[in-house]
Amino acid sequence: MKNKNQLLTLTLILMGGVSLLISNCSKKADPGPASVPITPGTSIIDTSYTHDLVHGNVMWSSRYYDFSNTMLTGRFNNYNFAAKPGDPTFKKTSFVYNEPDPSKSYLNFWVQLSTYNTGQPGRDGLGKCGLGYLGIVYLDSSKTKVDPLSDTARFISTSFVQTGPNDYDVIGNFTFNRYRGVDGKVDGTPITRPVTVHLVFNGQKDFDSNNDGTMDKLRAGFTASFSFNRSDYMDKTSTKAYYPVPAAADAAGNVIAANNKTYGVWSASTADKMDITANIEFYKNH
Repeated sequence: MKNKNQLLTLTLILMGGVSLLISNCSKKADPGPASVPITPGTSIIDTSYTHDLVHGNVMWSSRYYDFSNTMLTGRFNNYNFAAKPGDPTFKKTSFVYNEPDPSKSYLNFWVQLSTYNTGQPGRDGLGKCGLGYLGIVYLDSSKTKVDPLSDTARFISTSFVQTGPNDYDVIGNFTFNRYRGVDGKVDGTPITRPVTVHLVFNGQKDFDSNNDGTMDKLRAGFTASFSFNRSDYMDKTSTKAYYPVPAAADAAGNVIAANNKTYGVWSASTADKMDITANIEFYKNH
């Protein structure tokens, strides 16, 4: 009987030890501090957030020859936000989204047109037809040096109008390319026209970026889209896509080049209408 009691006691001790071991092994990691609460309708994305270029894109599409629904598509590799002109409160490149008060939102966005990319060398290379879609101007006859004044498209907002729970009409001015003198304006005048961008706030969420049980990174996403006609910004009769100088080294100070501003060769292989879609992400560490 004594041996049986000893055996029973030993068994109970072993079972208790195994139970304790299992309990310790299955214990969850310390979740750390509570996540930042995100109350619907209160999101404010401002200069304290970082523009997450790694997870964004700016895409374009247009019908091929404007006769069917066959689409030509591509993207721009270089784009970003710019500070609000003349406003000292915007010290760096910025996008401001104020969900409680949309009137305080602001958008100043630019795209470098020569970074257009379709993945097809026959359209993307310098001097190829693709850059002609966008009115890119070269400073040299070998078409290797792009004129910076014709290489940026920009949208600057003037107002945000809420049209749905997460939808907005962002009204503003779109600058694209430049006039030639034959259009009745001073040669080289930037072309700026009003457009409306449809903006969707895709939501905001707190994340555990390091998988350590601590919520430490707020993420927010947006999709913006609008369309424009190239013919509103380009001279359809233009036949030159470069300045008549022999080499890029001769471009600086060349009087002929400075006074002969041509803005891309009109290409009919893509439709007049171009559709632009931008998917933009932001994050904030906390």
